[in-house]
Amino acid sequence: MTEIKGIDVSRWNGTIDWKTVANYGMGFAILRITEKGNIIDSTFEPNYKGCIENKIPVGVYKYSYATTIAQIKDEANIVIKTLNKRKLDYPVFLDIEDKCQENLSDDLMMKMIKAFRAIIIKAGYKFGIYCGYSWYQNQLPEDAKKYDCWVARYPNNDTGDLQERLRVPASTGVIGWQYSSSATLPGIPTKVDRSVFYKDYSKSSTTSTNTSLNSQGSDKMNTTKAIDALIATARAEVGYLEKKSNSQLDDKTANAGYNNYTKYWRDVYPQYQAQAWCACFVSWCMMKTFGLETAKKLLKHWPYVYCPTLGNLFTKHANPQRGDIVIFYRGGTFAHTGIVTKVDGDAFFTIEGNTSGGSDIVANGGGVCSKYYYNSKLPGTKFCRPDYSLVTSILSSNSVPSASNQSVDQSYTAWVGSCTTDGTDVFSDATGASKLSTYPKLNAGNLVDIIGESGTRYQVRIAAKYVGYIEKSNIKNPAATATKKYPFVGKVTANKLNVRKKAGTEHPLLPEYPQLNKDNLINVLGVTKDTKGDRWYKVSITKKEYIGYVSAKYITKA
Repeated sequence: MTEIKGIDVSRWNGTIDWKTVANYGMGFAILRITEKGNIIDSTFEPNYKGCIENKIPVGVYKYSYATTIAQIKDEANIVIKTLNKRKLDYPVFLDIEDKCQENLSDDLMMKMIKAFRAIIIKAGYKFGIYCGYSWYQNQLPEDAKKYDCWVARYPNNDTGDLQERLRVPASTGVIGWQYSSSATLPGIPTKVDRSVFYKDYSKSSTTSTNTSLNSQGSDKMNTTKAIDALIATARAEVGYLEKKSNSQLDDKTANAGYNNYTKYWRDVYPQYQAQAWCACFVSWCMMKTFGLETAKKLLKHWPYVYCPTLGNLFTKHANPQRGDIVIFYRGGTFAHTGIVTKVDGDAFFTIEGNTSGGSDIVANGGGVCSKYYYNSKLPGTKFCRPDYSLVTSILSSNSVPSASNQSVDQSYTAWVGSCTTDGTDVFSDATGASKLSTYPKLNAGNLVDIIGESGTRYQVRIAAKYVGYIEKSNIKNPAATATKKYPFVGKVTANKLNVRKKAGTEHPLLPEYPQLNKDNLINVLGVTKDTKGDRWYKVSITKKEYIGYVSAKYITKA
């Protein structure tokens, strides 16, 4: 689903530096056109000019004080006269929620809305309604909700940030949510209203509020195709292991080690080679699938190497969709990332770089893995949604691999299951009756790698090669697989803990991250001993993924 962030402004916002606003990034601006008494807003002309000159898509709103059909027709005619045939990308929004309109009957209010709309549409402009969410629920006539409605809902402690718990979703039928009246933006001297729209009017060439079915179908098909291609690229990388040196980078498993050398850094940003690479993996998949320029547009910056940066650039959704970029929350920050490949109720499936198998969030795990989680068990984790409608072509080299011939490394698995029944069918997908022709049956006692689940079936890998689906009733409870000693998530037990460049107190502190505090979480990558024989952990600090060494006696497993 498209999400576009923008603002609405009036003379109360003072003189606006539209060039600065545009450079910050602005999806749209809705301008007040007239105020009480049908007087033109004194800032409308300069605001409209600033938006046009800086290529910011623009719409207008009219706060109505009308209580009769004649009055609201006058308001509409003044709007059209003021516009004087000027181009608008977004609608003329009627703000009909004044105190004087509270006691109007539904019948009269509906007639007034229709009268205003008729004048706007006749002049060739799009039409919409703006109001508070409570008004939308309790005062706005039901018949008016068939029009494009933009609603306001923000908290009492409004700090300007989008608060996901208050989101008015598109599923309610609205096209936009004004989530703050107290945002701060460069170029605007006052607090300003911020909104997110679920509909991009700037892409429509018509003046109608309805998009053609053919257009909708084409956009959806293109988006689906783009997401399919991205996931195919990521899936082909499952089983890749990071390298201990800058050698054999293109081989999936050769020269494996814990030193963060990968082909992904080599291709995306070689200056960062040997750094943590989960976000780099996402960048690489985008670039390989769509090309560099489109990847930059989808990610809104380049390269994507740090989770909080991505989170600041996107609306952070509470619930995932296929094709989202997940940013996992841990230790007080966004600390790991991957690509969402599937959503099944509360469960979502991912492909991640620099992780390891199992159901826990693992940063710096050293491989590319398919994983799954339950969203309800991950408080703070959010999902960023690239605008895949920006993709105009898909590289011909990409195709979705069939389930029967995926080459998947056997070492990455959630758990090992045992078949309970002779002649157990292996299906090619999660719901259908089609069988996996390359591996038609399993017998009791056969072992399979469980790599996911969907509905009544487990997704399984057989013989380290074939991927299919088996009914859960035909698989025993998981037998625990051998657990790697490292990596693991550690917790600091000392009040202050130094992080050094090498193992031993004689070595200098890590300048980027000199100290850890009690209860801080870190990724423990391995163990070594100093010259005295004392144990030291090689660690990656979650916040910035800095690599250093800490005394093992002050770390416990989290």
